[in-house]
Amino acid sequence: MGNCQTHCYQKSASQVNSVDCTKLIIHVKTWQKEAFSLFDYENAANVQEQTFQINSDGYLVGRNQVEWTENESIIKDQLCKIKKKNENYYLVNSFVMNEDQKSVIQENEECHTIGNKTVSGKIGNKIWKVIHENGIPLKEGDVIKLGRVKFTIRSIVLDVQHVQSILEFESQQSSVSDQQMCRICCSSQQTAKNPLLNPCKCSGSIKYIHLECLKTWLRMKLENRQSENCTVYLWKNLECELCKFNFPPKFKSDDAYYDLIELSKPNDYPYLMMEFTNKQGQQIEWNNSSGVYIVKFSNSRDLRLGRSNDTDVRVNDISVSRNHARLFVSDNQVYLFDNHSKFGTLQQIREEKLQIQRGLEVQIGRSLISFQ
Repeated sequence: MGNCQTHCYQKSASQVNSVDCTKLIIHVKTWQKEAFSLFDYENAANVQEQTFQINSDGYLVGRNQVEWTENESIIKDQLCKIKKKNENYYLVNSFVMNEDQKSVIQENEECHTIGNKTVSGKIGNKIWKVIHENGIPLKEGDVIKLGRVKFTIRSIVLDVQHVQSILEFESQQSSVSDQQMCRICCSSQQTAKNPLLNPCKCSGSIKYIHLECLKTWLRMKLENRQSENCTVYLWKNLECELCKFNFPPKFKSDDAYYDLIELSKPNDYPYLMMEFTNKQGQQIEWNNSSGVYIVKFSNSRDLRLGRSNDTDVRVNDISVSRNHARLFVSDNQVYLFDNHSKFGTLQQIREEKLQIQRGLEVQIGRSLISFQ
């Protein structure tokens, strides 16, 4: 996997233009095998192909046999909704949260019942943009998928000098309180970047701990794997050794939120931080763990991702090709490229409504949908 030279599903950037005509042609290719909502980009023999020509609002529905319908009352197994407005067509993303759903997640975070989820439950089908060899620029908050392995881009830091100057400035802003003392270092000094927190159920004289002291203690509890270009931190449950409270990835203290996922941010080299949350039945090697990948750009600006031992960033899952994708730094930006992988490199679409471009390809479940 990962070395297939077949270009039957590949589109060049020059083919992408706005669809502003009165009709839209939709090509749908559905892989007939049920396997973690994957699409096999190398196996054309087991793919069901269909073409639809539309000129109005409607829905793509179905699983193995996809159909087009304009009747909302008979929708079953909806793949996606397409809306037409002013001679342009739009892909409606039903997976995006509304304000009520966001407020529910906010309440759950305050009750320590949620980690790092961007959505609560299944609202609709996730729509994934297919990344080809021409690549895309990455932004913080992007969700990408290599095979069935999902990553959230948590941080992209390429200007190390800027980060260090911020840290030096904030280290000078300190305050002292005799009533609060860190149970680790026994100091009462705190800064805006290193406040005294109460992240667990402890009380009394052991109630408070510095944020940096907490991060240092947590690092000792994590399993880590290091290579020249990547460090992986893994964890299952992180709990206070005194009160046995499980630290959530996000917690609230004195009306402010803190994110322990960012505990391993380096300060001395450019990096990209990718978070993953494992689910039962996936990524067997990681044993139902969660964690972060810290990809370093200290020695090279062009890094390979894949299952092979000789890649720069190793992702050991059977759905990941041996040489699956590339990360490339140029003009102070990180780009992600696919390398003809078997199960694709994808980016989750987060817009509520996406204008359809000529040549756009998206994957929804086991269906690959292209627009002309």
